[in-house]
Amino acid sequence: MSHNCSLPWRVWRMRPWNTNPLMRASDRWESVLRVLAVVLLLLAVPVAAAVGTETYTRSADHISVANASKTTVHATVLTVPKEIQPAGPVQPARFESQVQWQRDDGNLATGTIEIRHDTKAGDTVQIWVGPDGLVTDPPRQPEMAMWDGVGTGVALLMGAGFGVLALLWCVAQLLERLHAVRWEAELRGLGRPIGT
Repeated sequence: MSHNCSLPWRVWRMRPWNTNPLMRASDRWESVLRVLAVVLLLLAVPVAAAVGTETYTRSADHISVANASKTTVHATVLTVPKEIQPAGPVQPARFESQVQWQRDDGNLATGTIEIRHDTKAGDTVQIWVGPDGLVTDPPRQPEMAMWDGVGTGVALLMGAGFGVLALLWCVAQLLERLHAVRWEAELRGLGRPIGT
């Protein structure tokens, strides 16, 4: 007979209701805790999916509302591009210029936007303006809502997994310490003092 048992067989031997008299009470409690940890992790999957779906829905609604209030207008570049961030090892240099455009009420508005380095004063560029008629960021892509939802769900699931693993590790360390103290006490009781 082989002395190496397979993993499923070893797991089956560690079940809390095992009738083996050599299994300590602490081993049974540790087994119960492991079963509860697996149940908690299985319950965390639908909870993470529900939270991720809710985050996706809220983010999609927010993106849709924000994008609906933005419009594009043509603006005239007033100044030559000025470097605002030098080129680095992984990012290109960034430039900005002042631009001027006509608002819905007929008044002229000016603002500063990020622009390409080869743009010249007098060029016409397309910019995004918000409901207040001021420069705003371009609309977010609707696909970003999906990444918000997936990221939230995965983060929640990973947090639950790390929390359960940390709890199991702490309990295992505590039980190992208690077993070591008990073994030491039993070994001291078996040995005779020197000289007797």
